[in-house]
Amino acid sequence: MTGRCRLCTSNDDDAVIEHVAAYMWESRMERVEDRTPWEDAGATWKTAFREMAVAARQALTLP
Repeated sequence: MTGRCRLCTSNDDDAVIEHVAAYMWESRMERVEDRTPWEDAGATWKTAFREMAVAARQALTLP
């Protein structure tokens, strides 16, 4: 690990949101027998996880 905070140093909010959403999805799939990769999650699931990623980002960056 480089020690850099992705939230603090990124200039691309959309990329951070996508990264966090995919990471959260994959962390849930570890517990599912018939796992689906993020690329195949489908529009509804991707939208839901992106919205959660936005909320997580806000919770971590708002004063």
